[in-house]
Amino acid sequence: MAPPQQGEQCGRPAGSALVWVVTALLLLAVLGGGGCLVAYVVLPPAESPAWIPAVGLSLVALPWAFWLATCAYRCVTTRSADRAVAPAASGSIVSRNSPGS
Repeated sequence: MAPPQQGEQCGRPAGSALVWVVTALLLLAVLGGGGCLVAYVVLPPAESPAWIPAVGLSLVALPWAFWLATCAYRCVTTRSADRAVAPAASGSIVSRNSPGS
């Protein structure tokens, strides 16, 4: 049996570790943002810094922004891939079905 290829470990794709890192970072962002918002609610207004709600909302919104950016990227790349494939596919179908061939 051949040893695993570089980038393959136990049948996992090479990017699976990156998925876990991104997931952990997004989880930490939500937890940190939640902590800032809890501190904003719990602390008296005189002791609460003005930046805490802005940082809290930004950190909680970060996973949403990441998700929306990922969806937009997938939509754009899918459309560009469809445009690149469509002319070649339609041309080959027409040439096969033409009466002269």
